[in-house]
Amino acid sequence: MSNFATRPGTGPAAPWWRRLGDFLREQWIFAGLLGLFWLGDTLGWLSNRGAVLIPGITAMALLAIAGRRAPVRCGLAAAVVLCGTTVVGRLAGAYFHSLGLDKITPTENLAGLLLVLYLFRFHPLRKAVPVTAVLVVACVASVLVRTGSSVVYPSMDFGQTLSFGFLQLMLTVGTGMYLRSRRPAREEVRDTPLRVLARRQWPVIAVLSVLVFLEFTKNGADSLVIGVVLLLCGVVMSVLAVLGPIRPFEASVLGATALVLTALMMRFWGLSTEVALIGGIPITATGAGMLLVTYATRHAEPRRAVLAGAALVGSALFALFVMPISSSPLSGISGYLQSVFLGGLLLVISVGTGMYFRARDTERAKTVRSAVSDAQQAERMALARELHDVVAHHVTGIVVQAQAAQMVAKKNPKAATDALARIADSGTEALTAMRRLVASMRGAEPAGASAATEQATTDLEADLKALVKATRRAPVGDHRPTTVELRVDLGREIPPEVARSTLRVVQESLTNAEKHALDVSYVQVDVYADPTNIYARITDDGTAVRQQPVGGSGGYGLVGMRERIELLGGRFRAGPGDHVGWRVEAVLPLAEQNGEVGQR
Repeated sequence: MSNFATRPGTGPAAPWWRRLGDFLREQWIFAGLLGLFWLGDTLGWLSNRGAVLIPGITAMALLAIAGRRAPVRCGLAAAVVLCGTTVVGRLAGAYFHSLGLDKITPTENLAGLLLVLYLFRFHPLRKAVPVTAVLVVACVASVLVRTGSSVVYPSMDFGQTLSFGFLQLMLTVGTGMYLRSRRPAREEVRDTPLRVLARRQWPVIAVLSVLVFLEFTKNGADSLVIGVVLLLCGVVMSVLAVLGPIRPFEASVLGATALVLTALMMRFWGLSTEVALIGGIPITATGAGMLLVTYATRHAEPRRAVLAGAALVGSALFALFVMPISSSPLSGISGYLQSVFLGGLLLVISVGTGMYFRARDTERAKTVRSAVSDAQQAERMALARELHDVVAHHVTGIVVQAQAAQMVAKKNPKAATDALARIADSGTEALTAMRRLVASMRGAEPAGASAATEQATTDLEADLKALVKATRRAPVGDHRPTTVELRVDLGREIPPEVARSTLRVVQESLTNAEKHALDVSYVQVDVYADPTNIYARITDDGTAVRQQPVGGSGGYGLVGMRERIELLGGRFRAGPGDHVGWRVEAVLPLAEQNGEVGQR
């Protein structure tokens, strides 16, 4: 089963131009953007005698495109190319035009961001962080050398460049980690609430981190004390804002307390901030406070949400009148009134946003409850039909045998005795089948039976062949031709309920291959039985990374199959194959696992 077929026209044996075309089609958007930026930089240098730098940005663009396959090596090479371009440009006296980052060309900027994105999307942190650090150091050194300044005496625009670059870096790293595929099932890594929260809150973490950094660089240059105080306040408020969705009321109360303590310290030492939106309140505290109000309005109970909002508003008013104001055009009563008006406007925006998301959450919950109710009703009807189909032939046999025993009881008592034995056997089989199906009603079967299980017969081998034949008509995975091979070796009669479950596992596995597998060209289905169990194994040759289909999967997938198999006393495993692709394995017992019902 490890001899997977290779898709025609691809792989190492394919012509280089075809492999290059496939590679460019995977990221044509990024390649197009890099091409446009490269063209603009090239035209700008041709008119400013900077043609000597064109090979450098060309190499950066090519490394960014190739970085999807080898981000670590391409990232290190890009750092070397960036430093080399800087040295050449400095010696030649070339002019470095920029957009966003001072003296860093748009092509170099975009190429570096793409490499960081690929690093954090496709590699673990132990590899992504060091390579990203090398790129950042190379970028900072290039800015300093190209502007002719130093770390001790930086240029006036260096702080803005550093802030903007930090913002880009945080957003890119967050995007890469958000797009990172889930860990393989065999690692059995369970998401904790904090891990899930960090993935959902990465935009908040990025923005607040930039605000904290901006406050520290703006104020720390004048006074180390005010820089440290604002850094502590910003970090505490930012952490509370990130944790706000978990405990909105407690986070709001702690945030109000932190703001009051910060105001008292700044008043006691006579400190003021250079970056403020409302009076002397730091801008990070303002942004974090708005987030806390939004989370409290959205997630907390109405009474606790009002208390949390009151605590934050009260602490903001206290800080407004206590904190010293530096370099502000607002002064006197009119200045405080304008600050109060602006704060009230921000409060209305925060509360309105929280109420909007709260209403949307309520509507979504109602929709989900209605969908679950409909799904449960449809599942009951489908399973009731399965129960009738499976048990009906057993009950019919019991009735026929009983009628025959009544007719021959007086003339042939021995025949009646044999009929009663057959009735007992049929009754035991019916009870066993009924117990299995009732247990399956507690599983995760999707709403309604599938087409394959609805049309299942008593011949499992014929049903599997029909299913595979139907699957071959529609290509599996990435809409390309796919080979689906079936090998069946049963050698005995399979109980109807076990046969249906086996058929369901095979069908769901083929469906998952169609929805989730990347670059799959071959699917192998093996179903065989021994005297005690039936085994099903489905493997494909796609990449181990699974993709999420557009619009979601719409079903229970692996969870549903696992619960269905385990409720029937079997075993289930799904995860990457030994060398390539994905493997699903299921083992179902052919006899009842305990002796309460159906033991023969």
